[in-house]
Amino acid sequence: MREVLLALTNPVEGKEEEFREWYWGKHIPEILDLPGFVSARRCRAADGAVGVPYRYATVYEVEGSAKAALETLFTAGLSSSDALDTTSVVMVPLLVEDEQPPAL
Repeated sequence: MREVLLALTNPVEGKEEEFREWYWGKHIPEILDLPGFVSARRCRAADGAVGVPYRYATVYEVEGSAKAALETLFTAGLSSSDALDTTSVVMVPLLVEDEQPPAL
């Protein structure tokens, strides 16, 4: 069974490039090395998006429970960066309800 863990994040004002380098170059690979994490899909809010409080979203596919994966994530001692706005991070374990068959 696979579930999804959604991470909503923002960089600190003026540190977007540093955030991107750390988050995608170091942080995501660290997470994908953890047990149960299968893949990560990075997303960015489209320019001009209105009413969207988060600039970035990462969708992690996990084997088993997304809630358990979140607990693993918080206890793994991963790197951090002062370019991440830690006051606005949201992590949401999600259950997949409509599995789509793979495209041919």
